[in-house]
Amino acid sequence: MGKFTAYLLRRFRAWDRPSQIAMLTALGLLLLTFVVLTWGAPELRQPVLIGLVGLIIAIQFVFMWGNRGMVTPYTQAQRAYLAERFDQAREILEDLELTGKTDVRSLTLLGNTYRQLGRLDESEEVLTKALALRPLDHFPLYGIGRTLLVKGLFAQAADRISQAIDAGAPSIVQFDLAEALYRQALDDQARAVLATEVDIAQEPHRALMAAYMRYRLGVGQPPTPDVIVAGLPYWQESAARFQATPYGQMLAEDIQQLRTFMEER
Repeated sequence: MGKFTAYLLRRFRAWDRPSQIAMLTALGLLLLTFVVLTWGAPELRQPVLIGLVGLIIAIQFVFMWGNRGMVTPYTQAQRAYLAERFDQAREILEDLELTGKTDVRSLTLLGNTYRQLGRLDESEEVLTKALALRPLDHFPLYGIGRTLLVKGLFAQAADRISQAIDAGAPSIVQFDLAEALYRQALDDQARAVLATEVDIAQEPHRALMAAYMRYRLGVGQPPTPDVIVAGLPYWQESAARFQATPYGQMLAEDIQQLRTFMEER
């Protein structure tokens, strides 16, 4: 109840000033109406009841008007997630869950948000709920694949990511499959996936790790300094976030090797 009230208050604070004043005035009149109904003269009851109905209708109109420019909670959470405001995204999505209006998209985004916050067990639990609603949706399949990957459950991660690809996930997800295979030392399979033409140039962190994996697998040169500089911060943050998992520990070793490349150039 407390979280739901906090959610309503946050929505109210986002309204324009006239809408806020109109709502507070209507609520004040509503309170006054209840006082008159409780302690007022009997002959006032009929007109007060008519006024009560009018106030309720007015409050509904003010509520709709105040929310006229509001985007959906999912869109708000998505924007916060993309801006890396993960606590804000989590708060919005948890509030949405309280309303009982969650769906596959919102549950998947919440699971992904928990992963970014390092809450891996909760991430897996929520993404499992999303999959129960739609088992062949590539969105939660990929999300749980990434969570299993950062937990160090590489074989399970590869299975889920492969299922996501089969279900229609974007081709860029091939990178994540290659990483899951690479972490298991399944070198031939990782090489085969990395040989797939996938455009990752616009994502510096993926471009860096793909180049690094190719080098370690004997099918490429060490990543260049500019590629390392552009992509390394993401992996440093990931190593710190998941330092307690086998994946995070592997990343720490990768980062040390990449720094060595920088020193040697």
